[in-house]
Amino acid sequence: MRRIYTLMVLAFTASAMTLYASVPDMMSGIDRKSCDRWVDSVYRSLTLRQRIGQLFVPKVSPANMTAARSTIASYVKTRGVGGLLFSKGTIEQHAALTDYARSIADVPLLMTLDGEWGPSMRVTGTVRYPYNMSLGAIEDPQLLYDYGRETARQCRLLGIQVNFAPVLDVNSNPQNPVIGFRSFGENPKRVAELGLAYSRGIESGGVMAVGKHFPGHGDTDNDSHKTLPAINHDAAKLDSVDLYPFKEFINAGLSGIMVGHLNVPALDPSGIPSSLSQKIITGVLKDRLGFEGLVWTDGLAMKGANIPGVNNCVAALKAGVDILLEPTALATDIDAVYNAVKSGDIPDSIIENRCKKVLAYKYMFGLSEKQPKAVSPSLKKDLVSPEAEAVNRRLTAAMMTCVQNSSDLLPLHNLDTNSIAVVNLGEGRQNTFTRFCGKYAQVDTYSASPALSPSTVEAIKRHNTVVAAVYNDKASTIAELKKLEDCKNLITVFFINPYKVARFAPVGAKSIIIAYENNKLTQEYGAQAIFGGIRVNGTLPVDIKGVAPAGACVGLLKTRLGYESPAEAGFNPSVEKRIDSLVSVGLRTGAFPGCQVLVARNGNVVIDKSYGYTDNTKTHRVNDSTIYDLASVSKVAGTLPGLMLAYDRSLFELDSPASRYIPGLKECGKNDITVKELLYHESGYPAAMNVMKLFMDTATYTGRLTSNRMRGANTIKIARGLYGNNQARLRTDLTSHTPGENCDRPAAKGLYVGKAAYDTIMARIHAMDLRASKSYRYSDLNFALLMEMEQNLTGISHDEYVHKGIYAPLGACRTGYLPLSRHSAKEIAPTESDRFMRRQLIHGYVHDELAAFSGGVQGNAGLFSTAGDLAKLCQMWLNGGNYGGKKILSAKTVKLFTTAKSPRSRRGLGFDKPDMADPDKSPTAPQADASTFGHIGFTGTGFWVDPANGLIYIFLSNRVNPSRDNRAFTTLNIRPAIMSVLYEAMK
Repeated sequence: MRRIYTLMVLAFTASAMTLYASVPDMMSGIDRKSCDRWVDSVYRSLTLRQRIGQLFVPKVSPANMTAARSTIASYVKTRGVGGLLFSKGTIEQHAALTDYARSIADVPLLMTLDGEWGPSMRVTGTVRYPYNMSLGAIEDPQLLYDYGRETARQCRLLGIQVNFAPVLDVNSNPQNPVIGFRSFGENPKRVAELGLAYSRGIESGGVMAVGKHFPGHGDTDNDSHKTLPAINHDAAKLDSVDLYPFKEFINAGLSGIMVGHLNVPALDPSGIPSSLSQKIITGVLKDRLGFEGLVWTDGLAMKGANIPGVNNCVAALKAGVDILLEPTALATDIDAVYNAVKSGDIPDSIIENRCKKVLAYKYMFGLSEKQPKAVSPSLKKDLVSPEAEAVNRRLTAAMMTCVQNSSDLLPLHNLDTNSIAVVNLGEGRQNTFTRFCGKYAQVDTYSASPALSPSTVEAIKRHNTVVAAVYNDKASTIAELKKLEDCKNLITVFFINPYKVARFAPVGAKSIIIAYENNKLTQEYGAQAIFGGIRVNGTLPVDIKGVAPAGACVGLLKTRLGYESPAEAGFNPSVEKRIDSLVSVGLRTGAFPGCQVLVARNGNVVIDKSYGYTDNTKTHRVNDSTIYDLASVSKVAGTLPGLMLAYDRSLFELDSPASRYIPGLKECGKNDITVKELLYHESGYPAAMNVMKLFMDTATYTGRLTSNRMRGANTIKIARGLYGNNQARLRTDLTSHTPGENCDRPAAKGLYVGKAAYDTIMARIHAMDLRASKSYRYSDLNFALLMEMEQNLTGISHDEYVHKGIYAPLGACRTGYLPLSRHSAKEIAPTESDRFMRRQLIHGYVHDELAAFSGGVQGNAGLFSTAGDLAKLCQMWLNGGNYGGKKILSAKTVKLFTTAKSPRSRRGLGFDKPDMADPDKSPTAPQADASTFGHIGFTGTGFWVDPANGLIYIFLSNRVNPSRDNRAFTTLNIRPAIMSVLYEAMK
């Protein structure tokens, strides 16, 4: 009796030693005694058939939920399977079936996923991550670790414990029909490095990584789903290439390996599939390589797992497999294993060891405790989270690969002299790639749909830079690209599998970008790669015959604003919804008909959203190309850059009298006003000039021109508390309803002014009486004088000067004065319905009267732009005067103008700044850093740059449409409110 007891103790000890010997890291932290107690308790409660059932994981299709439930009931209640694998289905289907399966299981189930590129491979509606071959270009393994962590988070939400990933096959055969883009590439060390990083990430997140397909499915031209592929490498090559990633995986303490269905003569000359081979599974994987984790078969219903007359489940267990995945016929296969145990063909010890091993992993996953339901109201939102999107963006950006860049063509520079054509081959003209190219520069777009005509090719060739975007490898697409080979400065971007790029060889392009896949994110980052929005350092993971060798990598610098998610930039992911909520209130209350909100941080745009419509007719939606009248933002986005450029060229001194540069001031005896005082608004000038009084003909009306209440002829409401005389008409000596030599600039539709009007305005400003004190008072007139000074110094009209010197080099192609000369009215948001001076809806003409009757170009107003273009200007300042690899202003000048502050007020040199002494009076959010600079405009515009936080915030609206009498905008105070949200959301 004592001998029997001793043998039982030795048997249990041997079983425990086997269970825990060299266990993977996931198992190393569990309480072994508690685990043993739970495993033994469950094991003793099971019959032999149920113990065998624990080794099976069949597949269930969620497509028909009624049928799926019936199948699950049969598998779980009748057959007692150890786990389930769902094929393609929706989030709701997967979650509901998981909860149902759990609810009827006597023994907890291992829920598994075949998710090589994340849950989206099998769960529709989740985030679609790049294929492994795309990820094989990534230099930084940390990104793969983060990807693994995020995959694990999503798996846990879905109730999944095991993911059949990563693919560790070294794809050394371009003709491989089954692995291909599923592999990280053809370099064993890179495959191992990236595969391990991903696996560590997923297992640190509490989900088992299963490396596959042991001993390596990379060098074959057959598909194991259809036949048994042969791997004819000798032992040395197998060891150095195919087995290398698996050895690294095992040495790293990772927990799952899937054995493929392969004929590997160097390891087993019998021709038996590796998944059924004892020599390969026990002899190589377990004994030689020392793997002690869970060994999974590949799907046993695949043709490559069949041996005539042999039950592959029985053979796999005898070979050393722990879990039988996707058996051909579950009931029959369980019977076959049961009979093999009863006959002694499979020893009882194998079933005991494998069953307890599976149960131990279930305990490790916490399945001994009740699991939360997968179905929840927030499941979809939690799966498709900002964090998930941030990981996807980081991966996509990092995989962009440049394999050729003659003459350092990329990133594109000199946008002011570049004429750029974007040609889409395989897609239409308008897509994400085209749209993002247009964010950086003025581009002309073309499409080979169905083909490029000779005249179109000639039009394309007239551009000095041509970007050809390739979306498929059809013969017709190859032929279309050939038509463009002799274009000057041809850049080709391939949104296809790199192996397919070989069909285009040789590619007659100066620069070649491999973007690997065709989706919205790759198109976005492909455009960023070309224009310098991201740093490009991807490495080609495979050889592209005739194009580039494996390992090719041409680094490209980041030279311009890029685009990323708020989460990537360190904002709380809720920031976007909080901004949406504030804007929604503004739209609902009529504070503005629509707006643009742009936020950039540390050189990347993180929010670039358009809301509402351009007016209350709701005809045209606001988009990122909608052009807004900037009003007083023109002072610092138009006049000030021109002054900075002139200062850079030593054309004036800040402390010099402005009269030195403006003869009109000297003639009027205003010799003591300095340039700096004009910039600080400390010149003594009043706030504004009465343009109505100057331009309305006194002979056309009697009584008062304006009144603070409606009386007599004063019946035209101009603003709250201001009524105009309905008899008053414009002076005909300064204005005309037809264009002519003396009235050649539009002040409105059908209304023209000329040099005489501008000279009259400036003469009146020169002669105006000054206040007794030079204390701070904000004045439009200061900047009217500053623009005049700039034009006198340069001899060039202000609009031309800043276009050539600032906006064109920035690629700010939608920024400028007199926008109707370049853009259609439907691209421009209208402003006020002017019932008095111009008597029309102001649409495409400057709203401000001083600027309008100056001819549309004035120092205080007149500039039109988009949030995207303004961001380029702001980033240039943050960069110390550089943008797009080009010096636009000197760092010294930028530092002086952006940091100087008046000792008398909050004002800087032209810029407005936060009021640090009285935050309630500040135009910014109270949290703004003292280094912040920017400006706001009367039409509902504004921008702020916070160098301390690398932050740019831009808000553009036309709140004066249809009327400037808009209390809702003032009450809402949305500009600083959104800015406060940004600071609160910054981590």
